[in-house]
Amino acid sequence: MKKNVIKATAFLLLAVLLLARLNGIFRLKRADGIRPMEIFYEQEKNSIDVIFYGSSHVYSDINPAVLWREAGVASFDLAGTLQPMWNTYYYMKESLKYQRPKVMVVELVRAIEEREYIEEARVMTNTFGMRLSREKYEAIRVSTPDQQIAYLLGYPAYHSRYTELSEEDFRSFRDTEEGAAYKGFYPLFDTKEFEEFNDISGITDSRELAPKTEEYLKKIISLAREEEIPLVFMVSPYQIEVMEEQRFFNRCGEIAEENGIPFLDFNRMYEELGLDPGEDMAEASHLNHRGSAKLSAWLADWLRDKYSLPDRRGEASYESWEQNALRWEQLCANQTLREETGWYDFIKLLIQNPNYTYLISLNGDYDSGEQPVTEILPEAGLPSDIAAQGGLWVHTSQGERSYPGQTDMQYHMELEGADLLVRRGQTGMQIIFEGKDYFKAANGLNVFVYDELNQEFVIAAGFDAEKGYGCVW
Repeated sequence: MKKNVIKATAFLLLAVLLLARLNGIFRLKRADGIRPMEIFYEQEKNSIDVIFYGSSHVYSDINPAVLWREAGVASFDLAGTLQPMWNTYYYMKESLKYQRPKVMVVELVRAIEEREYIEEARVMTNTFGMRLSREKYEAIRVSTPDQQIAYLLGYPAYHSRYTELSEEDFRSFRDTEEGAAYKGFYPLFDTKEFEEFNDISGITDSRELAPKTEEYLKKIISLAREEEIPLVFMVSPYQIEVMEEQRFFNRCGEIAEENGIPFLDFNRMYEELGLDPGEDMAEASHLNHRGSAKLSAWLADWLRDKYSLPDRRGEASYESWEQNALRWEQLCANQTLREETGWYDFIKLLIQNPNYTYLISLNGDYDSGEQPVTEILPEAGLPSDIAAQGGLWVHTSQGERSYPGQTDMQYHMELEGADLLVRRGQTGMQIIFEGKDYFKAANGLNVFVYDELNQEFVIAAGFDAEKGYGCVW
């Protein structure tokens, strides 16, 4: 009898461990709600001073790296795509088990939600990152009318993912280079130009929120009071196309005023933020990396001054925020390089950045005489024999390699996730990365750039001597 009990117990234990492992492999790995919550659990307990909650208007518009650089504010974006107020409420409840922030900021764009339940994909996004707990169960229960057990267990909801598994599914996000230095921000580097921002100054009346939305907004207020943590409401700036949305926000402002809560409606503060409609929007709904930096800098100053937040810069236990800021600055440098089309300024930006591994190849009739290429490139470190004969120069943190001339050659480098192969033969030259050939200019400069800090491909560009060294992407 005793042996049977031991066997049964061992079997159940193995089954639980197997299910947990399968869940780890098959679970959704998404940066728009799931990963922020998962990495939130990895933050040192009671280390976060400001937590931002809400939808994509949080994780794409509020940059913790900027708050850190501007004021030493230790913040985190805990948000999910199209997150309704009820999921925000349970994110807040869950977060307070692990952190005791000095301020909680709730972004209210989803106060416009009028549905009782949202679509399946958003239920997953806004609950699957949570650990198994009463809060997770409640978050699922109020989000979907059925399949609650399947969502709670996880595996039944995404078991069909076996056809789309990749290497990433077999490793933990927290085990990557970034790990706990990730603070929930998901930058947008696109730019959509608008002539001007929509003027909502004339919309002063309000519209009642949907009953469920208002119920959970008031639950959020009650939670903050119970925990005795200051609460701030905000609406991130965007191009409001349906003016009815502003009437919902006006109602949020009324509720905030009734409860003594600061309410920052940034749709009425474009000029104060210094936003440029031609440069700072990724699209109508979100700021791009430039716009988010402006909003985040404003918030850094306002939060620091209003709540006397400590400046954590230099504190050893806050090194992950410094790492996050360094990674962000490198991502900005990458974007600047991608936007540069002049060969001289491109090369200048390239050689000034210590985090780049890159190759420069001079091919064919690369010296048209129109530009001082052969004079400038040696000043940038290119060997004089390559400037004179053409060839390939490779710069890495471990050293440099050069292959002068136009003869056959082959060079191989192992990079994170994929190998780089450069070869020249009878069929011409190839620069192959992730199975794609990035050779751009048969006569001119070819450049391939890789960011070692963030372990990502940055850009491959050609500067065509036959076209005045115009950039070829």
